[in-house]
Amino acid sequence: MSLIDIAFPYRNRKSFGAASFALIFIVLLVEVEALTFIALAIVAHQVQLWWDLQPVILPGACLISLSSTIVFWWRARTWSKERVEMLNAWAGGGTTFGQQLAQKRQQ
Repeated sequence: MSLIDIAFPYRNRKSFGAASFALIFIVLLVEVEALTFIALAIVAHQVQLWWDLQPVILPGACLISLSSTIVFWWRARTWSKERVEMLNAWAGGGTTFGQQLAQKRQQ
């Protein structure tokens, strides 16, 4: 199992669970911290300021990551269910729209 299978479990016809939630949260947390580091260390040339503001930056990054992950989780659970149903329909040899029209014309 790879990280992509954990982040997008519908590929294995599984639901979006705790492992997927944790992975998305950690990725977003690292991204927010990295963007803050880039903004302060590289653009403003204040590396020490980034380190000194960690008591403020880390809780803010956690809040941003947690809220974004909750929204992603809420949306992905619904989308995953729809996606799994669609994959099952394709795997089951469901008829296409054109085939359904042809069957209606024959009747």
